[in-house]
Amino acid sequence: ECLFGCSPQTPQGEIILDGRKVALRHPAQAMRAGIALVTEDRKRLGIFANMDVGQNISICTLEKATTMGLIRFAREHAMAHGSIKQMGVRTAGITTPITSLSGGNQQKAIVGRWLLTDPKVLLLDDPTRGVDVGAKAELYRLMDKLCRDGLGIIVTSSELPELLTLCDRILVLCEGHMTGQLSREEATEQRIMELATQRPGIVA
Repeated sequence: ECLFGCSPQTPQGEIILDGRKVALRHPAQAMRAGIALVTEDRKRLGIFANMDVGQNISICTLEKATTMGLIRFAREHAMAHGSIKQMGVRTAGITTPITSLSGGNQQKAIVGRWLLTDPKVLLLDDPTRGVDVGAKAELYRLMDKLCRDGLGIIVTSSELPELLTLCDRILVLCEGHMTGQLSREEATEQRIMELATQRPGIVA
């Protein structure tokens, strides 16, 4: 939330992006800076439950389908179709209600929405929470491909095996303070738990 400019608390510290300090006090500023956020609570904060699949995907990039203030639906539909194909969203069509999709396909549609904004950094907050094993594997493959294509991804997860599978580097926090930084080679579940329970100022 701090990195996306929507934290209820005043953030401290600095955010450096592309070698320069940026101030993010609002999600619009974060989006302009090239940051996208997939929230933990998909049903409450991720999907627009009263909209269809296509509208959910295009909602953040309607300006790309707009001419003189008018939405060109053919362009909007083309964007949505392209994203559905790229993400492998299983749906009967772009006018299908988003709520009729499985949790995994809803999540892929949300990620597709943010990829249309051409982000530099994608923030994923517990991205596989509430999705089945098959959808998890698909999302893992997608994240791996996005990283190989040059997109920066920051993941938070409550599942340690997920972090060990996905991350090149793991930062561990305790009571809001960083207590350690582990490379892929250094990271184990035991070491992460040791750091996660190490109160700030106390050396293990």
